[in-house]
Amino acid sequence: MTSFDEIENIAKRCLQSKQNKQTEWKIFAREIIDYISSTNSEFPVQKGSMISNGTTSYLYRKGTTYPNLFEFISEILHSEIPITVNNVRFGPGEIIVSTGNQDEANKQLALSIEELRKLVHAKRAEVLRA
Repeated sequence: MTSFDEIENIAKRCLQSKQNKQTEWKIFAREIIDYISSTNSEFPVQKGSMISNGTTSYLYRKGTTYPNLFEFISEILHSEIPITVNNVRFGPGEIIVSTGNQDEANKQLALSIEELRKLVHAKRAEVLRA
């Protein structure tokens, strides 16, 4: 796996397989979890961010959204979309950090991505047992 775009496609197939009660969804789920959990995975955000009203927003490159991926993550974490980790909200269209200071936002984003990786990885065994 090399990109969020590929993971988005796998997440779509995973959700469809699960909905159709096909067992192959677990194979897809493992691929997604392993990718997100990897320290090599990178959230594809555009360079620069927008600061407004005490928040910093990061948009995904090329205006891409990842609705299936975030639906998958929200299901395994039993969380609503946007998925909130610390003061950071991860959503299909953007990531929002609850601070208007760029340096602080970058730090919080990095810490929250790492925490999200851990949360997703912690669900790996549970998902594969289901």
